[in-house]
Amino acid sequence: MRLPVLIAGLLLCSANPAIAVEQSSSALVAQLTPKDSASQMEFFSRELDRAEQLYDNLMFEEADRIADLTIARINAFLSKNRGIEGVDEIEAVYSARVNQLRQLKAFKAVAREQMEREGAANYDQKRDTRERKLREQRKHQYRMAVEARRIAEAHATRWWSLWAGRSYSPILIFN
Repeated sequence: MRLPVLIAGLLLCSANPAIAVEQSSSALVAQLTPKDSASQMEFFSRELDRAEQLYDNLMFEEADRIADLTIARINAFLSKNRGIEGVDEIEAVYSARVNQLRQLKAFKAVAREQMEREGAANYDQKRDTRERKLREQRKHQYRMAVEARRIAEAHATRWWSLWAGRSYSPILIFN
């Protein structure tokens, strides 16, 4: 009689730890990070770095495109892994990183506007110099045209009288 009770007790004891092990292993499986999470997170980091570099180089349209696409991918990644422990902390890191990008964009936008204003002021300041140089260039081009006409006249003097039937009389234009 003792033997059947002992066997029944062993079966019950061995059944309970198996259930406990199965429960804890399923809980551990649920808490394990996805296999490709490291590569995805590395990709997100590189893309956010790239967007940051583009904002730093004042290439806002391309940076916005990359940032928006990366944010959408991050959101999909986070929602897919919502049940895994630690996802809220990962989300907080990405939220801080995106906020940093937004602040960099705002900072660089103001810097770009200031550069444009300074460039316009510099352009306006040098207008007199540009106009003077253009006036001198036109004057030089006119002098060169006058000189070219005189050279052509000197070469054609002999032939002019034969072809036109009279001698060449130059037209003088004074400034």
